[in-house]
Amino acid sequence: MNKRPYLLAILAAPLLPGCSSDLLDRRLGEGVIEYALSFPDYDPNGIMAGMLPERTTLSFSDDKQVAELSAGMGIFRTTMVIDGAKEDMDYHLSMMSKKMVAHMQPRDLGLFNKELGKPTIIFTEDRDTIAGYACKRAVAIFDRIEHPETDLWYTDQIQLKNPNWASPFAEIPGVLLRYDLVQYGMRMRLDAISVKPGEVDPAKFQVKEDFDQVKPEVLHHELAEVLGTFSM
Repeated sequence: MNKRPYLLAILAAPLLPGCSSDLLDRRLGEGVIEYALSFPDYDPNGIMAGMLPERTTLSFSDDKQVAELSAGMGIFRTTMVIDGAKEDMDYHLSMMSKKMVAHMQPRDLGLFNKELGKPTIIFTEDRDTIAGYACKRAVAIFDRIEHPETDLWYTDQIQLKNPNWASPFAEIPGVLLRYDLVQYGMRMRLDAISVKPGEVDPAKFQVKEDFDQVKPEVLHHELAEVLGTFSM
């Protein structure tokens, strides 16, 4: 009896779809997502158009995220250190010589999301690939007529616990790779252009020591003043 075909079948078994669920279910647990930014409602000829950001990054590891954004040629910077397991966030704002950070929990987020309210989320069967990752589409419908419905493209191939708890789209069960967000009267569109696996420096997830601790209300007031200048 020729045992070679039988032996080859045993060796090949882990590669068969029915026997490779561990490989297929494996999700990316650490890396950096880069998003291109655009402002659909913004006048490209506006006074402050050249000061708007073009890119933002999201670093992630162990259910933690760090979202970093720079505008105004680096004059204005925000860094949000988000813990999905604890559901808390340290929101850093840096502008010129002013540096402040506010520690926030879910009860504090109404200050920042009150323009949108809680949207109704409708899940669809639509699928697409964004930055190399399989995505599903949901639609957010808002009560206020001035806020149009928003497509939310998300992936479950990135391993983050409760990734959207700090946004209006907490119901979305995956990492958002293409979506719109409105804050302080500005609609910002984020579109992932790359997802780079790799280790993230643990120091990124620490509160910056040279920032002054302030209450969420104080940070909200500062953001409203600063971002109001960009909507001129």
